[in-house]
Amino acid sequence: MRAGTAGDAIGKILDSLKPEAVYSENSASGGCSGGNVRGMIPDRVVEVLHGPAFMQVGTRDEGLRPAHAFAVGAVVHEDRQTVTVFVPTARSGRVLRDLTENGRIALGVSLVSHEAYQLKGTYVSSRPTDDAERARQEAYRAALLASALEAGYPEAIARPMTLGLAYTPGVAITFRAEEVFLQTPGPGAGTLLA
Repeated sequence: MRAGTAGDAIGKILDSLKPEAVYSENSASGGCSGGNVRGMIPDRVVEVLHGPAFMQVGTRDEGLRPAHAFAVGAVVHEDRQTVTVFVPTARSGRVLRDLTENGRIALGVSLVSHEAYQLKGTYVSSRPTDDAERARQEAYRAALLASALEAGYPEAIARPMTLGLAYTPGVAITFRAEEVFLQTPGPGAGTLLA
């Protein structure tokens, strides 16, 4: 349970993200099936993906040269294997080119506490973000700021680190997770979870 003003603020922001936290078959992103059945992505990883967390999308080209982009928000679909992540259009060129060429994607996600996970999978689709997703990203950024402040980051660092993240215009990139790894620093880092 969160205590104090910052914790209450985070709780309210996170609650605002929950109603649409899992995309349904009929959502704007489409393409997912299945009901509320336990899927491949573990519960804790779904919770972390719904934020607030820091995220980076990684891809590679045919010569194995990496590309990455910071992402601002993600949602897990009902099938618990499909994820849509939101990347700024300005940083999406190389990533989308790589995805079109080879379809391989990695998503790194970590909390301010350094709890971290990595998902690896196959590209499904991309499209411009819609109004609802942009609103979700606004709430996500506010939750990131509250989380960083609660963790003790000075506002002079926390504000640009969270609210300074470009996010619009954005691209919604959907992929199917095939592997999930624990990446929290320590002896378990790299453990395959699913």
